[in-house]
Formats: sequence, C-alpha cells, structure tokens
Amino acid sequence: MDETDLIILRKLLDNSRLTYRELAELTDMAVSTIHKRINTLIEDDVILGFIARPSIIALKSLLVTIFGTSNAKSLNAVSKELGQNENVVSVATASGKMMYISGFLRDISALRDHSAYISKTAEMSEPTVGIIDVPYITLPEPLTTIDYKIIKSLNRDSRKPITDVADDVGVSTKTVKKRLDRMIENNLVEFSIEWSDKAENNLTTGFHLHLNEGTDIDSTSKHLFEKYNQNTIACIAFSNIPNLIIMFTWTKDTQKSYEIQEKLQNEGFRDVIPHLIISTDYYESWVDKLVRSK
Repeated sequence: MDETDLIILRKLLDNSRLTYRELAELTDMAVSTIHKRINTLIEDDVILGFIARPSIIALKSLLVTIFGTSNAKSLNAVSKELGQNENVVSVATASGKMMYISGFLRDISALRDHSAYISKTAEMSEPTVGIIDVPYITLPEPLTTIDYKIIKSLNRDSRKPITDVADDVGVSTKTVKKRLDRMIENNLVEFSIEWSDKAENNLTTGFHLHLNEGTDIDSTSKHLFEKYNQNTIACIAFSNIPNLIIMFTWTKDTQKSYEIQEKLQNEGFRDVIPHLIISTDYYESWVDKLVRSK
C-alpha cells in the first residue's frame, strides 16, 4: 500500500459506488490503474467489503463512538462480546489498550444505557462518549419500500451494477437509477468500505488533538487535511465535545508517524496524544438487519 492507494481508499470511504472511470477522473489516473489497484487492495485484505446502508439522516438515528482505556485482559475477547450488541458496528483496538467502539443508536434516549453497557463490557472506568457531528437536514420524504430493497441489494456489495440491482428488486434500471440519484442527493444512503489495519505497509494512527478554547473545529480540520493530505484518512469531530479532533493517519512505518506527531506538536494544540491502531473488527448492527428485513 502507498500514498496513491490512500487516495483511492479515501474516495471509496466517501462513496464506494464511484465507478472506475469516475475514480480515474478524480485522481488523474488511468482507468486500468484504478482497476488494478482496487483489485490488489482486495487481494491484500486491505478492503474487506463495499457497504451500503441507510444514512443516520434517513433513520433519524445517532452515530456514537465511545473510546477509552480498557482494563480487560483480552481486547480481542471484548471486541467479540461487544459485537453481539445490536448497536455496535465496529470495534478498534489501539496501543495502550485504547478501544474505539462505534455504534448506531435509534435515538438519544438509548445513549445512557448504551454507554453504560460499553463501559461495563469493555471495562472502561472513564470512557469518553462522542456523538458524531452531522448537520441537521429536513428530509423531503422518508425512504420508500423500493429504496430499502435497493439498499438491501447493495448492502454487502455496494459496487453492484444497476442492472443486477434491478434484477434483484424486480424493477427497471431506470427506476433504480432514479431512486439511487434521489437518495444520494438527499443524503439518505451511505456508501462506504470496511478496511483492515493489519495489511503490510499499512500503519494507522489516531491522533487525539485537544484544541485551545475558541478554536474553530471546521477550519482546523480543513487545515489538517490540506497540510497532511498525503497521510490523512479522516478528521473526526463530535457535536458534544467542542475541543477535540481525532485525526486518523496512514503511514508505511512508525518513523513517518512519529514525524507527523512532531509536526502536530508544533501546531499549537493544547495536547497531542497518539494511539497506534492495532486492529478493527466490523459487525452487523440493527441497521443492517433492518435493511435485510425489508
């Protein structure tokens, strides 16, 4: 894996239905190069799956990440146990016995019980609960029965051709395209990928950046993306934690990650705390089961 692969992965994280030609135009590469690199990423178990789900906007739900130091003896065993919970969609383990547990909640009323469950199961004495910041959008109309059937067809293979989706759903390709365009335009569906941290030349680090009071998170995230573009996977902010950004970076080795850490420490943040991601496990949540029940 290299910097070019990271560019492709970022594009697929944002929209895993991008065609090879669209990816080629966005990255200024040949279509054949994109095709070969994606196939290699799949063969090397970097890309584990192409996923489609209703968005949290469409479901009026919450995406919550709970993170902290676990006192459990086996983080692998904890991850498997957490994966049995219907809300949990991914569990990442990191250096220093840090864990990041992401999950979908049907509404805010479920937050207290979910947080208590995660804290107890993961043996976290001081977990941090972060609600992923998503802008409020007024929906034109909810997802229809046909929309759900289309998402169901794409759930574990979001790059499936429209003709195959039409066959699965039993409608015309024109209808599928029209419904997909509508869902995408109104942010009602999420197309993304699951990817592994264990592949060769694939080192992921989560930098916890504690901002000074009054710092604008949006402009800071934009600055980080621009300055560390070759290595940045994502900058995560939380609606309930005003002075924290978790910046996930990719590097080929620990030396490059350390160099990024040194640069971040000179950015003027109140604190910079790195956590090397060891593994990420993905699980089916109630959202996936909801889709398949339609």
